[in-house]
Amino acid sequence: MLQQKFDELRLTGSLPSPSAVGLRVLELTQNEGYDQGELVQAILGDPALSGRILKLANNVTHAAAGPVATIAQATMRIGVTGVRNTALGFTLAADNREGLAGSFDYDLFWSRSLATAVAASVLAFELKQMAAAEAFTAGLLCDIGKLAFASVHPDKYSKLLRGQPHLEDEVLAPLETRVFGINHVEVSALMLEDWGLPASLQHGVLRHMGVGAAGPDVKKEVAVVGNLLRASKAIADILTLDPNSKRTAWLRACFRLDAIARELGIEPRVLHEIGDRIQPAWAEWSEFMGVPAGVAVNFVNTFAELRRIGIECPEPPATRPEPEEDEEAEELANDIATFEAPVAREAPLRILLIDDEEQMLRLISHYLEREGYDVVTAASSEEGLQKAVSHDPQLVISDWMLPGMSGIELTKTLRETEAGHKMYVLIVTAREDDEQVVEAFSNGVDDYIVKPFNPRILIARVQAGQRMVRMRERVEESERAQQRQVADLGILTRKLRAAALTDPLTRLPNRRYAMKRLKQEWDVARRLGKPLSVAVGDIDFFKRVNDEYGHDAGDAVLRAVSAEMRKSCRSGDVLARVGGEEFLLIHTGGDAEAAFASAERLRVAVENLVVQHEGRKLNVTLSMGVAERNGTMGRVDDLIKAGDEGLYMAKERGRNQVVRVDGGELPPMAQAG
Repeated sequence: MLQQKFDELRLTGSLPSPSAVGLRVLELTQNEGYDQGELVQAILGDPALSGRILKLANNVTHAAAGPVATIAQATMRIGVTGVRNTALGFTLAADNREGLAGSFDYDLFWSRSLATAVAASVLAFELKQMAAAEAFTAGLLCDIGKLAFASVHPDKYSKLLRGQPHLEDEVLAPLETRVFGINHVEVSALMLEDWGLPASLQHGVLRHMGVGAAGPDVKKEVAVVGNLLRASKAIADILTLDPNSKRTAWLRACFRLDAIARELGIEPRVLHEIGDRIQPAWAEWSEFMGVPAGVAVNFVNTFAELRRIGIECPEPPATRPEPEEDEEAEELANDIATFEAPVAREAPLRILLIDDEEQMLRLISHYLEREGYDVVTAASSEEGLQKAVSHDPQLVISDWMLPGMSGIELTKTLRETEAGHKMYVLIVTAREDDEQVVEAFSNGVDDYIVKPFNPRILIARVQAGQRMVRMRERVEESERAQQRQVADLGILTRKLRAAALTDPLTRLPNRRYAMKRLKQEWDVARRLGKPLSVAVGDIDFFKRVNDEYGHDAGDAVLRAVSAEMRKSCRSGDVLARVGGEEFLLIHTGGDAEAAFASAERLRVAVENLVVQHEGRKLNVTLSMGVAERNGTMGRVDDLIKAGDEGLYMAKERGRNQVVRVDGGELPPMAQAG
């Protein structure tokens, strides 16, 4: 189901992605037996990435080993994981530093992502729980789903954020699910899967927000990634917190970090000391990646200050109340569904002008800027390539004769890059003969002008190029709009389908879905000879709650019990509300003993639950009957009937217990749960 939702986003063609070079590097480095020559050639396809890797290889960390001058030497020095992380992070950040989602702070997003990545790698090294390079990748990409929404649905996502770029994940994710049918955590995990990253990272990203399996069924490596990401994001939140924020914001950050430290089984002081070491590493990586590090990086003793604040105020401040899910979120979803974005004004054409004659640069710049164009200049072909990557011009004007690489060779190099394919290239030449014109066009030039030129002819040529650029952009935007409409229709269809199969009060699957799913699992179990078990549950004395406290209290109990059971479910199990206070647990691929353990885990969770309602504390218990499919059962109803018999016996024996039915026969009292 999640894959279908993700495919609808991918159909728009607007999901953020590493460049073609970045994806090739990622593909090569997934295999331990990669070819070093292939890797070097792939990196050389992106001049900007090549420069970053050389810079990393020659930074202060490797200074003692002497300078390197080739990509082959650089990749050997920093290692395959360093190359992969640089290619992945740099190409993603370079191509997604701005966008149309007005309330989405792109610089803050990358600053926090990089802080999380650095924190994760340092924590992984210090705690020795996983490879630091894998932790860096997980930290960098764990929130990439937010950028995906900002790219695919910029207007709706901007409205959803409501001008709050710091909206907490616990508040943001449910709103995203309401509006898009999927949240950023799920999108992040699916994007990691799409890029071929390890499954432990994908599931760990889900786990850090409490999505997926709970309890002993979680694989150790997934739990490690999830816990590491929670701690890393808490540290990143502190590093990117505005020093001018209210004191309560700093206090919440401090106590949240301390709580996570205790969950990890380490002293908060130790986590703070690790944070002190993370801060300068984050500053170094920010400078290297060209990502703003934020104001907090200028504060040398951020975590020391947090320790002082924590000592002065030993009690945590009140956390922000959770929003009313049903009414407020539904109203917001309706607002976004009917929202129309304001028409944006067309930005001036971005032009890159390359010429080694300073006087010619000034002259042409003068004519172009007078017409309102946004002009960037370069005095050599090498500088021109760098600025073509960093400024993403729409039109390039280059002199043919340049020292080193000629204007024609520069054009060929640009056309080999993904961004260069979209640039309109106008070459300036001192000669006009047939052979030269043919050579220019065959190497990717779109138009040319002969020196000495008439300024009016120059502007006319540029305007012709502008029309071609705008036409291509309109075609691309039209295609993106159509793809967004397909995605929106898919979201609407999925929401309608989900509404028909979801209980509106508890947000659990309803009886209709449960029966359909149980029939599917029954057919699979019969065909493959696999076990299939169910647990039928009922809240004890629920009528008494309604009679004594009212139906509002009963609804509150149902919501709380459903949420608690959902958290305690094994990954792969299906929990549904099939009646007033009745629940059905479908235990796929497990025998009665395993289903009994799952049901008992749910029973204990409900027994320990305290429901707060209008100043009252309400406690309820759960009775359940467990049954496994066997040869005497001919249809789904027989299995449910056996589970019902177990539930009836649990109530007869005093409630708040689980009773298992073996072979269609009720067990003796000694075997009762």
